[in-house]
Parts: sequence; structure tokens; C-alpha cells
Amino acid sequence: MVKDLVANSPFIDIGFTQSGAKLNHLVSEALFDYYKLESNTLTFQIDRDFTDYRITPYFSQEQIKDLEIENFDFDSLSYFQIAEFLNQNDFNSIEIIKSDISVYVELPDSYESYLNSLSKKNRHELKRKKRVFFDKFGDISLEKSKNNDIFDEFVRMHKKSRGEKGKYMTETVKDFYRSLIEQENWYIYYINYKDSMISSAFVYESEIVDYLYNSCRDHSLEEFNTGTYLNDLLLQNSINNKKRYFDYLKGEEKYKFNFGGQVHQLYDLKIKV
Repeated sequence: MVKDLVANSPFIDIGFTQSGAKLNHLVSEALFDYYKLESNTLTFQIDRDFTDYRITPYFSQEQIKDLEIENFDFDSLSYFQIAEFLNQNDFNSIEIIKSDISVYVELPDSYESYLNSLSKKNRHELKRKKRVFFDKFGDISLEKSKNNDIFDEFVRMHKKSRGEKGKYMTETVKDFYRSLIEQENWYIYYINYKDSMISSAFVYESEIVDYLYNSCRDHSLEEFNTGTYLNDLLLQNSINNKKRYFDYLKGEEKYKFNFGGQVHQLYDLKIKV
């Protein structure tokens, strides 16, 4: 199951890695596209805050010797990836540390079945929040776009977010997101009301998994549950398109579990060769 989530994710594609290079000050550090080597310590190239899963690492004894690698310092690995990597070589010191979690929903074949899979409390709360939204805005459908104007509106909305999230979308990060939306399978889903975006999501679609990479909403409309309504429509869309999973990716936000999310534990791996 978790192998499917990693294997279908955008984060192991070279396109994502090349876009991620925009976040690095020294692109020349890149080693084999995915890694960087500094002071004999090998790490992943893209910062953990921008990537949710990693490629399964592989290095032969000859490569380790030729590159003079003394330490591996990896993050965001699933346990099956760690097992595969450790089976390749013998090392002097190994430390496996529980770190981030990602949260995913295993999808049934119908929305009704999905609702029935929720706890009674969560099902009731979802219906209540949707009713509050509907009473304010009516029945609004989900829209999908790769349009530049919609991208710019997503960025503007993101910059208006509260707290640290509002500081996230720097010009460098904006360029990174723009390079992603120009690639296949990346889309912005959003809810529009009176020609104004009120909530939106940056999503990657694979054949069997939809990944929610980022989202934002108009905080002046918080009382009307625009984020909840958007998430519900995203799940309905994934079910209608016969996806097997909806992946909320990293983060322990409560709303993910309210929608029936399950934990995918990730680990950091520190090795002395």
C-alpha cells in the first residue's frame, strides 16, 4: 500500500527534482540529480519541507568508495525503503529515527461507501459543515485549471494566509510552483464564487493516487467551512475518477483525520559508513 503512494508520487520524477533545483542556491551541488555531497556526507538535494516522499536510495560499495562518502543523512523515507537500502551494504553505524507522518485515505468505489466508512461523529460533522457552506454559497461545483491567471490567484490567496503559511510563498517558491504547474498531471482545483476564488488546492494526479500538495482559502470566509467543502469535493472527484487513494501528504492537521485519514510513518536515516 505505502509502496503505491511512494511509487506514484511526483517526488521521485526527474521533472520535480529539476524544478526543485530552483529552491537551491548552489545547483552545481547536485549529484545524480537527486543528491548532494558536502563534507563527505550525502543527503537528498531538495529540502524536506518541499518534498513528501523520496526515491529509494542505492549506492554500491564501489560508488561509496569512489565518492569518498563517509555518512548518509536521509529524511522522509518509508520503512520499506530503509530495509532495501540497508540490505545492499554493511555499515558501521545505523540510526533510524521516526520523523514526519503523511496521511492518506484509501478510497472505496462510491462516495456513499466513503461516507459510511467515517465515524458517526465525523460523518455528522462533515454534513453539518457542508450545510453551513451550502446555506451561504449554494451548490458550487469544483473547477480545475492550469491557467496562468488561476495560478496567479492561487499565489495571491496563499500570500494572504495567516501565520507562517503566509510567508511561505516567496518569489523563489512561486517560481518553483510555476514550473510544476507547467508539467503534466499538476492542476489547481478551486471553488469560485461570484468570480472570486474562495478556496483552492495544488494537486498532482497519478493513475491511482491524487496528492494534495498545498491548499489555501479566503480566511475572511472561515466560518463558512470553505476548506472543508473543497476537501469533500476533492475526495468525491477522486472517487468518481476511480482512484485508489487520496494522499494528504506530510502534516498532522486534524482535518485530515476527520476525513478518515490513515498514518504513513516516515523516517530519517543516519549512517556512518
